[in-house]
Amino acid sequence: MRGAPTAAFESHREVVLDLSEVTFVDCAGPGAPVRARNQADRCGGRPVLRGAGRRVVRLLKLTGLHRRPAVEP
Repeated sequence: MRGAPTAAFESHREVVLDLSEVTFVDCAGPGAPVRARNQADRCGGRPVLRGAGRRVVRLLKLTGLHRRPAVEP
């Protein structure tokens, strides 16, 4: 998964990370959105987190990661 956002941003302006199947996030979980955001910044793209459940959204808000990348239903 680590290389997937990098490759995607090389050929797409917007990359969607589908979190609809995520039911649990530990302390390593926020790393994926941070890596996607950093890669998007380097490539001029836009990461979008889609389908995040209530618990995942809560963690993103607690860590300040809900602002960017964009979190959509």
